[in-house]
Parts: sequence; C-alpha cells; structure tokens
Amino acid sequence: MIALKPMVAVLSAMLREHEALLDAAKRKKTALIGNDNAGLNGIVKQEVEHLHRIEKLEGERQGMSKLLAARLGLPVPELTVTKMSAIAGTPEEREEILRLSNALTAVIGELKERNELNKQLIEQSLDFVRGSIELLTESPQVPTYGDTGDTHAAYGNKRTSFFDSKA
Repeated sequence: MIALKPMVAVLSAMLREHEALLDAAKRKKTALIGNDNAGLNGIVKQEVEHLHRIEKLEGERQGMSKLLAARLGLPVPELTVTKMSAIAGTPEEREEILRLSNALTAVIGELKERNELNKQLIEQSLDFVRGSIELLTESPQVPTYGDTGDTHAAYGNKRTSFFDSKA
C-alpha cells in the first residue's frame, strides 16, 4: 500500500482549474452572443492563466506518475487510475482517486463540447464579417449602352467600391 496524498492533491487542483476553465467557456459563449469584445478579452486572459496552471499541474502529475511507476516496477503507460486505486493506502484514498478521475473526465468532456460550440459561434461571426466586407468592397456591374447598342461597364473595366480594399 502506497500513500497517494500528493497525487490526490494534484488531481484535485487539476479538477478545480478545469472547472474554472469550463466556467470561462460558458461565460465566453454569452460574450460571443452578446458581441461583448471587452468581456471576451478578459475571459481569454483568464483562460490563458488557467491553462498555464493546468500545464504546470500536468507536469507535476506526470512526474509523480513516473516515480510511482518506478516504485511499482511498471512502465509509465501501464500506471492507470485503476492500478493507483488498487495500491492506495486507505479506502478513502481509493475512493477519492476514482472520484477525481471520473469528475475530471466529465469536466474535460463538457469543456470539449463547450469549446466546439464557441468555435462554431466564432466561425459564424467571421463568416458574417467576411460577407459584410465583400458587400462593401465589391462594386456592382452596371451595364451601359455604347453607340453600337452593346453593353459595357459603366466605368470602363475599373472596379469601384466604398473602401480601398488594397490598403
């Protein structure tokens, strides 16, 4: 039996950071729908902070996993949550490891769904902006009649628009 308190502490911290990231993703959806650019910038900054902390915690978790695997004489990929729970020092640690693993898996799954939805919202916004820019930068082809009765562009073959799109 091995005490897994440090691993439990790291997994708990990872769960808290992922839950905060999920909360930020929910707020991001609201900011995207409401076109709140200032709010969106603040949320993105918070997300970056959470991601840095998650990256640091993941490094700690990997280091602990290597040490634990070496103690057990296992290759690191074979050290699963099930094996960790089996070697836990107490039944409470065993339950906590399993609970944290399940909760982390659920939060990460929901976070992926939220991020996909936010990605779609951003793509729709970009499509709208691109369409608006195209409407403003393209000139309509207005036919005119020459002395022979043929049609040609009103301004020759020059393109006109509201904005200089080559700026």
